[in-house]
Amino acid sequence: MDYSNQSNQDFNQPQQSSFEEIKPKPENNLVLAIIATILGLCSPCCIGLILGGVAIIFANQVNTKYDVGDYTGAEQAAKNSKILSYVAFGLVALNLIYVIFVFITQGSEAILEQYQGVLNR
Repeated sequence: MDYSNQSNQDFNQPQQSSFEEIKPKPENNLVLAIIATILGLCSPCCIGLILGGVAIIFANQVNTKYDVGDYTGAEQAAKNSKILSYVAFGLVALNLIYVIFVFITQGSEAILEQYQGVLNR
């Protein structure tokens, strides 16, 4: 009996594992979401504040889903957190552009009149 060929063939074959490959933990973007929430106070109708709050919730879900083993869910939550944070930043930027435009075209008195009208309501 010649066992040399059989043993070499068994050891040369790659071993298959039944465990799923562990993926790296995605960035949860929590700091980005917190900054977007704070700056969201300066967005029109505070919509950025709401979006930032939802982004914080998604950022917290990243760690929970990763620990449970839901890697695709963790990646999706991280992606949602990042997108919502950027949308909140975009709203703040649009509001800033609007204020600068009104200031340049109508002066500071027009801005103060608009704020006074809001406060009087």
